[in-house]
Order: sequence, then structure tokens, then C-alpha cells
Amino acid sequence: MINNSALFEVGLRQGLSQLGLILDEAQILQTLNFTKEFLRWNQVHNLSAIESEELFLPTHLLDSFSVVRPLKDAIISGLLPKEPLIADLGAGGGFPSILLAIAIPTVQFVLLESIRKKAAFLKQVIGRLKLSNVTVEMQRVEDYSAKKPHSVDATISRAFTDLTKFVAYSGPLLRPSGLVFAMKSQKVIEEIKSLSNGWEVIDNTELKIPDLEAYRCLLTIAAVR
Repeated sequence: MINNSALFEVGLRQGLSQLGLILDEAQILQTLNFTKEFLRWNQVHNLSAIESEELFLPTHLLDSFSVVRPLKDAIISGLLPKEPLIADLGAGGGFPSILLAIAIPTVQFVLLESIRKKAAFLKQVIGRLKLSNVTVEMQRVEDYSAKKPHSVDATISRAFTDLTKFVAYSGPLLRPSGLVFAMKSQKVIEEIKSLSNGWEVIDNTELKIPDLEAYRCLLTIAAVR
């Protein structure tokens, strides 16, 4: 549970404002309920090493919300369709996809998570929040892509694996014009250099996370055509 829910909510609203995001009251409530559920599960199932509410807000919530605007920009510019299907590879505790699903209800998300306790949490919280734009698949990425190849418009990941492997996992999943969105925090230049010639970084957006000093960026990657 949140120790001081009123103070936490104030911090959340301030952080969203600093990110330039406007959520309605229902979305704010969903975010607060997600936080309560996550912290409750985390005490038993160790979903994240971060247990402090002060760290949880910027490191998980605001970090996830920081990619809302770049995703919306990709839709507005036509890089993504108006109602895309995005796969979160190694969804873990739901970052960033659950928060993105709250903030952008027109986007459909499929969360791929092979660890049972994490998949169970994701299914539980989706039901509690009544998120109709999210599904969970408890299986390995390569197994899902073998069953449903070229079925998504984009993939996204936060700390799933290194960039080269993430792109390799994404390839079989993506439709011909699909995109890879990689949330990175360090060694960006080295990882970009390691990409194969079949892929190119078409955008590198630095993300400014309120109350988080660590470097963050979002890479948008496309297959070379």
C-alpha cells in the first residue's frame, strides 16, 4: 500500500505536468490503483528491487509515461497507424506498457512475459483496472512470433535485453513497416553501432524524467528498405 496516498498523488500529478501530459481523473485513479496493486504484489513476489515509493514514482511510473508523447507523435506523423498493436517484450511488472495503455487507450498492447508470477500479476492488474486494450501472453517471445509472425505494428522494451537481441527478437513479430521502440539508459552509442546493416535508428529522443537524474532516451528503429 501507499503510505501517504495524498502526497503520492500530488507527486504524480506534478510529474505528469512536467512531462506535458494530461490524464483525466479516471486515468489518474487507474495509475494509483496500479501502484497499490504493484506494491502489494511486490512485497510477496519481488517484481522489482525498487520498493521505495519515492523511487517508484520517477523510476517506474514517470519513466514509463515519458514515452507517451513520442508514441503519439509517431501516430500523428503516420509512422504508426491510428490504432496500432504494440508488443511489449519481456513486460515484467508492466513497465512501460500498462502505463502506456492507461494513457493512450486507442493503442492495443500485447504483453509477452514468460515468468509465471509476473504474467499472473499482469493479468490480475489488467482485470482490476478494466483495461480492455491489453492482453497478456505467458510465453517466450520466439514462441509467440512463431505462432503469430508479422502481427504487430511495433515492439517496445525497457531493460529486456541488449539492443541487438531486442531488434532480432522484434524482426519476426513486426509487420513490413513496423517499428522498434527501445527505452535505453546507457551505452547508447555503442549499442547503436552494434546494429546490423538491416536496421537503422530513425529517431533518438532524450527523455527528461522528473526527479530522476539518470540519462534516458527512446530509440526508434526501422528496417532498412
